[in-house]
Amino acid sequence: MNQILYEIFKFFMGFLLALAILAGGSVAAALYFVTKLTALPPKPTFPNDSPAKVVASAPKAKPPANQPQTTPSQPTPSPTSTPTPLPPGAYRARVSWPEGLVLRDKPTYESGSIGGIAYNDQVIILEVTSNKEWERVRLESSNEEGWVRGGNTERIGN
Repeated sequence: MNQILYEIFKFFMGFLLALAILAGGSVAAALYFVTKLTALPPKPTFPNDSPAKVVASAPKAKPPANQPQTTPSQPTPSPTSTPTPLPPGAYRARVSWPEGLVLRDKPTYESGSIGGIAYNDQVIILEVTSNKEWERVRLESSNEEGWVRGGNTERIGN
């Protein structure tokens, strides 16, 4: 009698162990696929992105030993560059949306994309629609003009 109870006990314990292993493996596989599916895609690049942005993301070379080093918080002023005068009502701003902005040819979602503006890039706000949903901007780096979604830029300077 004891032998039969022992065999039944072994069967149930083996069955429970198999269920626990199957459940644990299923949960681990589900968590693996959920984390793979929820990862953010890489930031898109556009064919008309300026090459300066690509160079800026490359590692910086060290300056020669005979030149003084500057800190990133103190940019070296360029003696030949002067700020261009702004049109009446325009102001400088920077992109505050972390993923960057899509530059469009018209102030609608259905309009074509003509480029992109990276986070913290400086633009000139030329015009804002009456409902403040769209802003017409000019990129300072390339003088390209287009429309971006309103509220994703921060005014800088005056």
